[in-house]
Amino acid sequence: MSDLQAILQEAKTALAATATVPELEQTKAKFVGKAGSITEQLKLLGKLDPEARKTAGGAINEVKGQVEALINAAKTRILNAELDAKLAA
Repeated sequence: MSDLQAILQEAKTALAATATVPELEQTKAKFVGKAGSITEQLKLLGKLDPEARKTAGGAINEVKGQVEALINAAKTRILNAELDAKLAA
């Protein structure tokens, strides 16, 4: 589970530094894309016994939800900044 916390912290750091929509899409893919960190964690669930799978799956889904919320917040922040820049120009 420490891997999940590391992934969450890495996502927070990466998304805070993201300034454009293309950067945001790259960051999103890094965490929740086909080969993303969280997706890789989900793929490992099949190797666990049913009880451990249930616990680990819940933890992974919680972190995934948090990362998706961070992505949405970053997207809103970036779009608002772009709008402000256009209005100022």
